[in-house]
Amino acid sequence: MSIIGENSIKFAAIHRNVPLPAKELNKHKSTITKECRKYLIGRFCECTKNNRNAEERVRDLYKRLGQGFGYTGAGIKNIVTYTRAIDHFYITEPSIAIAVLAGKSRLGYRNVNKLAKMDLSEVKKIMERLADENESVKTVFEEQKAHHEKKKKPGRPKLKFPNSQYTSVKDTPPYDPDAQITSLTYTIPPWISTVDRVFTGTDFIKISPNARSKLAKKLTELKDIAESMIEILNLQ
Repeated sequence: MSIIGENSIKFAAIHRNVPLPAKELNKHKSTITKECRKYLIGRFCECTKNNRNAEERVRDLYKRLGQGFGYTGAGIKNIVTYTRAIDHFYITEPSIAIAVLAGKSRLGYRNVNKLAKMDLSEVKKIMERLADENESVKTVFEEQKAHHEKKKKPGRPKLKFPNSQYTSVKDTPPYDPDAQITSLTYTIPPWISTVDRVFTGTDFIKISPNARSKLAKKLTELKDIAESMIEILNLQ
C-alpha cells in the first residue's frame, strides 16, 4: 500500500468524528486520496446539517458548503450518500471501507453508493473481480448484475461456471496475519462515536432500571474482553 493510502486510512479514522471544515481539509489535499477527501467532506457536511439552523433548508446548506469544497449542492448530496456508504462498510465489512479510502478499489463514489445497496455476498464478488481482473468497473458491475438477474429467473436450473468470467481468478486469497486486527482497529471508532452520542443525548436520571442494568452488563462484558485483548497484545 502506498504511503498516501496508509496516511488516508489513519487520517479518516482520526477525523471521521471530528470533521474538518473546507479550509483545513484543503490543506491536506495532496497527502490523502481523493476518496478519503470526499469521505471527510461528507462527514463535515452531514455534521453541519445535523447542527444547522432549523430555518435553513438542507439543499441550501449543501449549496453553501459546496462552494468551499468546489462542488455543487447536488454534488455534495451525492458525497454525503457516499460517506454513509463508507460508514456502512466500516460496520459490515471494514476491509471494503479501508480499500476504498486507501484508493485501492478503482471505485468512484457513485459506485460505492451502488455497492451499499447490494447484498454483502455480491459486494465481495465485485471487490474480488476488481482486484483480480483488468475489466473496467462498469463492465464488472454490468456483468455481475446480469449474473444476479439470471440466477433469480424462476423455473431455470442453477448453472455452474467453473471457468466462467464471474469466478474470481484467485481461489484462495493470500493469508494476512494482520487482517482481523486491522478490521477490529477500524471498527472501534464507530463504537466510540455511538457511546459519545449516548453521553450527549441521554438524560441518565430518567432511564429505566431495566435499560440501565442491560447496558451496564454489556459494557462490563466489553470491558472484560478488551482488557483480555490488551493483555495478549502486550505479552507478544
